[in-house]
Amino acid sequence: MATIPDKGTGISDIQSILFKEFIEVQSDDLNVVVSGLTVTGGASMTPTVAKGAALSNGTLYAVAAGTVTIGAAHGTLPRIDLIVIDSSGAKQVRAGTASATPKPPARTANDVVIAAVLVPAAAATIPTANILDWRKTRFLGPVVIAKSTTEFTQNTLATAFNLLSQTIPNGLFLAGRVLRVRMWGTYLSNSGAPTWTFTVSYGGTTMWSDATGATTADADRGAWALEFDLIAQGTTDQSLNGVVRFSTPGAKTAPGTGVAGDLAVVTDLGVPIKGTDAAVDSDSADRTLLVTCTMSVSNASVETTRSGYTVELL
Repeated sequence: MATIPDKGTGISDIQSILFKEFIEVQSDDLNVVVSGLTVTGGASMTPTVAKGAALSNGTLYAVAAGTVTIGAAHGTLPRIDLIVIDSSGAKQVRAGTASATPKPPARTANDVVIAAVLVPAAAATIPTANILDWRKTRFLGPVVIAKSTTEFTQNTLATAFNLLSQTIPNGLFLAGRVLRVRMWGTYLSNSGAPTWTFTVSYGGTTMWSDATGATTADADRGAWALEFDLIAQGTTDQSLNGVVRFSTPGAKTAPGTGVAGDLAVVTDLGVPIKGTDAAVDSDSADRTLLVTCTMSVSNASVETTRSGYTVELL
């Protein structure tokens, strides 16, 4: 049985060099493929990259199908190039250096490597046989595809504003997948008797929307949390289930430690929610998962703070 020689001891160093580089790519947990992005060759120097999605340093990018161009081959020496998704979500070719014992080029920070390409001397085409699938995949969940730990505060507004707007790449959220969303924050109702309306939509379809009862002016903050699962029952069939929690919309007592919540009131709202089903085709275009909030009164003392959120793919 053939074995991979140690570098410098075998007939050729290429196998051991490739193996080392492959292990480095597969050990990178920050830069991974979460759907698609297979690479195939053809009758030219322009391999085709399938549509898909990649996480580069924790940021999710939708990648459209398309080709990349491999540079002209050296006349007498082979070369190894890398095809990557860069830190802006773009398809790129990282060109290697032609050599009798070629090795892959240096990667740029947060490159998501999807393939290694052997470019033989004087080659005019790149067949699929010359392409090694180097994708580090995270197809099984949970995979965190979006998160925020930065507080966002909105006041003096009586129209809808976004608590979450997340692009779900084409082909990612297919039958059997689940998007699990958790978000939380506080609210201040210290003018008038405002209500809070929360709305969840996917691909432009409103799946759930509801308003609180009228609140009572009070200087103490209330807490809110929204937790739901968006379930792909099929590629064009989505359902929503979860729970919304909202501190009782009345006079509140500040906690002994903390900024919101009132255990003295046992009627705080914790309401199970079931959305209407959607029929959005998740395999034909990128779709937006949107969570909005609307306060019915515009005032500096009527305020919503979103403290953070996570979106996981299961």
